Formats: sequence, C-alpha cells, structure tokens
Amino acid sequence: MGNAMRHPAQPPARRSRPVRLALVATLLVMGYMALVPGVCRAAANDLEAKVKAAYIYNFTKFIDWPGEERVAGGEPIRICIVGNDPIRTLLGELSNREAKGRPLKIVRIKDISALPPCHILFVSRSERPQLPLILERLQGMPVLTVSDMPQFAQQGGVISFVTENNRVKIEINQRAARQAGLKISAKLLEVAKVVP
Repeated sequence: MGNAMRHPAQPPARRSRPVRLALVATLLVMGYMALVPGVCRAAANDLEAKVKAAYIYNFTKFIDWPGEERVAGGEPIRICIVGNDPIRTLLGELSNREAKGRPLKIVRIKDISALPPCHILFVSRSERPQLPLILERLQGMPVLTVSDMPQFAQQGGVISFVTENNRVKIEINQRAARQAGLKISAKLLEVAKVVP
C-alpha cells in the first residue's frame, strides 16, 4: 500500500467550447448593461428636447400678443434662440410650419445686445450668467420668454420647463406675462403650475 502509485498532477482541463461561449456571452451582456444607462439617458434627453420643442410650437397657438389681430397673414411669428442648447436643431425644424395662419421663422441670436424683434425667446441654460441682462433688455416688450434653466419663472421669465418624475411640465409667471402684454389661454394655464 505504501508503494501505491501516485499520478502526476493533471493540468487543469481546458474549458469546453460551450462553456467558453457562455462566458463570452455573459461578459458581452454585462458590458452592454454597463452601457445601457448612458444609452437610456441619451434617448431620454432627446425625447425631453422634442417635448420642449413641441411645447414651444404649441405656445404660438395658446398665447395672444398685443396688436396681433392687425398683423397681416404673411407676417411671420419669430421664435428666437439665444445660447447653445440641443433644442436649437429641433426648433430649426419648425421653420416650415405655420401657426394661426402665419409662417414660423426661427432666429438664432449671437449677440444679446442687439436682440431682433421676437415673439418667443428661448433662453438656453448656457446664458444663465446673462439672464438678468436679457430680462432687463426685454422689459415692457411683448416677448414670451421661455427656458429650462432652474427657477426661470421665479426670476422673471414667463414660462419655465421643469422635469418631474421624467415628465416635462411647465411653470408660468402670470405677472411677467401681464407685464409683457401677453394673454395666456386658460387651456394652457390648466396644464401649468402658476408661480408668484
């Protein structure tokens, strides 16, 4: 018994092909799962920008500007954009649309010191440091100011986009709207949070 034969240590058995394939597939799935939150975030951001652009288009139908009844049908409704924002491209696509029988014209603003006439001004988050100056320049002008920067309506903007539970909602500052001479439809007020 003491002379029992000892077998030399066997090298570990090579993994079979199905096991290797299963391991590779698992690693690929885990890698994909690591990327999914980023992919989902990008898709959510795209959808959010599209929802905001759709809102802005519909604002043209639910807001009355002073003297609008005297404007000729061919006179465009001008939607201006200041700053860099993903919504810029989407708003650019509205150029071939109409609202209230009037064409929409999208205007990109580079210099806020020379603001052209606008019906709607979308203020990108990139312009937050200049917000007081922008609002001061628009004082008493019939311009619907819109932004998704935090506390925009509370700071004197007319309509602010807020995201709650992955849904885009709007806040309206009625006092700012009145000061700009804008009349907001009751239908729009029904779906908004009115801020002081």
